[in-house]
Amino acid sequence: MRAITIIFITLCLISGQVLCFKVIGCSGGSVMFKCMYKSDEQHNSTPLNQRKSYDQFKGKYFCRNRNRDCKPGISTELQRRWVYNERFSLYDDENSRFFTVFIRNLSREDAGRYTCGNKQKCHDVELKVKNNSSSCGTSVIRSAYKGQTITFSCEYKHEFKTNTKVLYRVNGDPVLVLNSSQSSQSSEEKFILSDSQKDHFTVTIRNISAEERGVYLCGVERDGADKPPSETSNTHITFIKEIKLNVSSQITSVQVEAYISKSVFIKCKFPEEFKENKKFIQKDSSKEISVDEQNQWIPHDKVHMFDDTSAGVLKVFISDLTAADEATYRCGVNTADDHLFTEITLKISQGDHFRESSESVAVIGESVKLSCNSPEKQQLIKHICKENEKKICQSISSSEKQRFEFSDSTAGVYTASISNVSLRDAGVYWCGAETRHKNLTSVSLTNKHQLTLTMPPVIGREGDSVEIKCPYKEKLTEEVCLRSGKCLRKEVKYLCKGKCFTKDAQNIIRSDEDHDKNPKISVKDDTELSLFTVNMTELRAEDAGKYWCAMRDVFNLPLELMIIMKDAVIHEASVGGSASISCKHIRNQTQKFFCRGDQPNNCIRDGDRVSSNNRINGRFSLTEETSAGVFTVKISDLRAEDSGKYWCAEESSGSFIFTEVQLHLTRGFPVTAVVSVGLILLAVCLVLVLFKIKQSSKHDIISSDRRETGDHETAQEEIQVSDPESTNLYSTVQSPTNPSDGLLYAAVSFQKHEESRSDATVRFRKEETHCDYASVSHSITPKNY
Repeated sequence: MRAITIIFITLCLISGQVLCFKVIGCSGGSVMFKCMYKSDEQHNSTPLNQRKSYDQFKGKYFCRNRNRDCKPGISTELQRRWVYNERFSLYDDENSRFFTVFIRNLSREDAGRYTCGNKQKCHDVELKVKNNSSSCGTSVIRSAYKGQTITFSCEYKHEFKTNTKVLYRVNGDPVLVLNSSQSSQSSEEKFILSDSQKDHFTVTIRNISAEERGVYLCGVERDGADKPPSETSNTHITFIKEIKLNVSSQITSVQVEAYISKSVFIKCKFPEEFKENKKFIQKDSSKEISVDEQNQWIPHDKVHMFDDTSAGVLKVFISDLTAADEATYRCGVNTADDHLFTEITLKISQGDHFRESSESVAVIGESVKLSCNSPEKQQLIKHICKENEKKICQSISSSEKQRFEFSDSTAGVYTASISNVSLRDAGVYWCGAETRHKNLTSVSLTNKHQLTLTMPPVIGREGDSVEIKCPYKEKLTEEVCLRSGKCLRKEVKYLCKGKCFTKDAQNIIRSDEDHDKNPKISVKDDTELSLFTVNMTELRAEDAGKYWCAMRDVFNLPLELMIIMKDAVIHEASVGGSASISCKHIRNQTQKFFCRGDQPNNCIRDGDRVSSNNRINGRFSLTEETSAGVFTVKISDLRAEDSGKYWCAEESSGSFIFTEVQLHLTRGFPVTAVVSVGLILLAVCLVLVLFKIKQSSKHDIISSDRRETGDHETAQEEIQVSDPESTNLYSTVQSPTNPSDGLLYAAVSFQKHEESRSDATVRFRKEETHCDYASVSHSITPKNY
């Protein structure tokens, strides 16, 4: 390219003949015209072997001519080669009597008078630039892949329907000229130009190769007037449309199905040698959207792109899908000589059978389950991903996959479980089905979950102290630099009763306030562990409630402080009976609970219970006596396994107060056994009384008996007792016959006649002079049927 200052205009004006003609262009379009620099006589009279040496030193030029001072434009002394100067181009053919001037991207400021020619001959050219049509100077980009046939249209004004239509390809040196009068419809033609006489003509390019890429110009041939050019007119071409044609090589073609109002995540993989090359995405035949930055998400409307150079992958995330997003996309990479792309046919379907969204609350350190849907028509790989700050759903990294487990429950429904939940897990999740192809992976996301976190409940006893530990996200802290140059991470942390930074929140403590004002509360901020700890002493019932750990207005983490009252309830009952347990409550208008569990939080969450809303649950029932400030729980048909720890609880707006209840059960006896034992005890008492009486007079009785009979006699006494049914019980007491041996045997028997018989026997035996054995027997003989 060479630009030469024009200094020979005066010679042209003196020795040459100046001819004027008009060129009409379109704002935003281009023009091309021919400028003659020698006459036909001069050209034809010059021998062929002398034309080159004669003309090659004759400089050609084109310049702006204002006030007869031709300002520098473009010139050349070269033949058969395009010379460029920004938007101006000039081409000289040594075998012609003219050279060609080409001006691109016209504007209204380009209008005016120009001069073109050489030292021997020059012309004044008047350039007019019009801007009176919506189709004036349009520019489009079309893409095709190798082997494809492509057709595009070129619009023009109706007044030019009989003019010759022209297609120029601007692709270096030289310019290819094709017009409607030269085109044919043979199957061998590469380019086919068809004028439909309906204010546009079409251009078809067959079997496209890499050589066909470049810039094409659609135009009409005309003279200085708005009438068709004649054989004698000085014609030029007005270009009204510019088409940039990109030619690519297709890697593969894939269909991806997604759903209205949902999202889709696509990964396009390219050959290893192109992983550092610039990637692009293209919708239908629109302009390519290049990814100008690598290894970061780049937004473009609802399409987000990420050029992952380490993996040679272009990630594409399209959210909030609508029917208008159904199209053909090209996911590609730029190469030195070509484009490589994967064609994606995105089909958008109705997703009415998928839930819009759901909300879940997870306790830090525990697990949470998210319910997901997937298309039933085929077994697909299950997938879950989490939105980042830009609301882009990224794949779970391999280092975290062990925390996510998938299990199928029913057809089309599966569960994704997240274990050991931490602060980083809060946010929006999407789950869906993943489909894999050789060079493309797509994930149709169907279910949206909002996962919020809460701390495990903190349990304290009335009068004692408790520690509330508030973890916070390290990245929320900011460095505060002192004048000394030392920078510290400092950010005010809060503990509030109620959600911090809201109207009804009660600030309990701040990390930067004077804690001496409230000696019951102390605080410690460990920035290394990102842990803010608050110690509360002398707990009271009113301290129960929902608290929030907070930092600025971007981080609020809730937890429950549950208070256990100092006085516990101990209740004893017998197996088979019932128990009525009275529970005091402190506040009115609260929800009452009675449940079983080792810890109160487990009791509320998992334990069997009765409540104000569910007053009867099997053998448990609850009644309230509001005026007395108590509620009573009755447990009927007590069993041995009912023994254990229970909790009386009251709840108001997430504030729980508990009273511990210990239920102890003992084993009771049947009624018949109780009656029998009572009778036995009565008999024993009678034996002792009789024994006492006889002992006092035994000396006289024994002496008398021995003198009269000398034998052992049996002393009997009949005792008659009346029972409620007026039946007789009989008892026999036998004394020892040898007073020297003491009491070796005593029997008491009770006999119940008519309906039953009851016998009781008490025996005392002496072995080796010790009274160490006694037996009681009792039997009931039912009446005969």
